Amino acid sequence: MISIGGGVLYMGALMIVTMGLVCVGLALGMKVNYNREKLSTYECGFEPMSSSRQAFCLRFFILAIIFVVFDVEIALLIPYVLSVGAGLNLWIRLLVFGFVLILLLGLVHEYNEGSLDWIM
Repeated sequence: MISIGGGVLYMGALMIVTMGLVCVGLALGMKVNYNREKLSTYECGFEPMSSSRQAFCLRFFILAIIFVVFDVEIALLIPYVLSVGAGLNLWIRLLVFGFVLILLLGLVHEYNEGSLDWIM
């Protein structure tokens, strides 16, 4: 017999704590005077009040995407590295090897394409 009263009690307490924190954040939040300078975006070192039709360095964008891909790779490989001593079976080891192999092939492709070269 499974008791769902504990789960409902937990979800209710979770909702109360969440709503309490939201209310405290709204009550203690600073009031900000919004002006044109505060509402403008500022990214990648561009002047915020200049024209939006400027040339954008595509190499910067591609390198940022490569960084995100390898950052996610590290986040996915950390649990595997921490559990190597747990005696994982051969299937999991082959999957991780295939994952790393695909990423290494992608890195070799990016290098051959010239996306990693900053000298123009």
